[in-house]
Amino acid sequence: MASLVGAPCLRFKVRAVPEVATSTRRIFKGLKFSSLLSSGEPESIRVRFAPSPTGNLHVGGARTALFNYLFARSRGGKFVLRIEDTDLERSTKESEDALIRDLSWLGLDWDEGPDIGGKYGPYRQSERNALYKEYADKLLQAGHVYRCFCSNEELETMKETAKQKQLPPVYTGRWATATNSEVQEQLEKGTPYTYRFRVPKTGRLKIDDLIRGEVTWNFDTLGDFVIMRSNGQPVYNFCVTVDDASMAISHVIR
Repeated sequence: MASLVGAPCLRFKVRAVPEVATSTRRIFKGLKFSSLLSSGEPESIRVRFAPSPTGNLHVGGARTALFNYLFARSRGGKFVLRIEDTDLERSTKESEDALIRDLSWLGLDWDEGPDIGGKYGPYRQSERNALYKEYADKLLQAGHVYRCFCSNEELETMKETAKQKQLPPVYTGRWATATNSEVQEQLEKGTPYTYRFRVPKTGRLKIDDLIRGEVTWNFDTLGDFVIMRSNGQPVYNFCVTVDDASMAISHVIR
């Protein structure tokens, strides 16, 4: 998948592939996302505009939608509309209807979306929770994710300690090495838990962005991040990753 940040241009001959640790790359390859055509060949250009229905469409959102639309149409690709309504408290049907109406008023049309369907649907994140849980459980079973039983108070203490030491406020990995008996004990007590993704402690994540060029992050500044909340709801970034992979999105233009 290629990544684009900022104003896209018309020169898109380079296909960007994230260069990550081999073990991390195998994790997602092993999940076998359904993103191939019946012929077995991946689709070429597939982009998406994925607004949150929490208010009116703003200028920045319209700009992003237009860039995605023009890129897809100029390359004979597909333009997908996806509604990212994971914020159940603020998301409304009225805002979704207004988004669709405003995009249509701008003269944009899409090939797949919540109003017209498509083979990669559903196109509302709130209707895809079973899929997110499925992949989260696969990662848990494979050992790439673990249950974290830390309370909010414990997490705040970790942040304060890191701040005092002038270190990145990342999770310390308290439950990353827990034994099965320790985990089972907490499960029997009914202790709330989150799912955390195991991030390599050393090395760097490198992405070849089509606009910004090479972008890197040190793994030790990321920490083991949460993908499922204690209430069973997936976090936004995990949903986006699953959706982009399972919908065969080729380029992300923000």
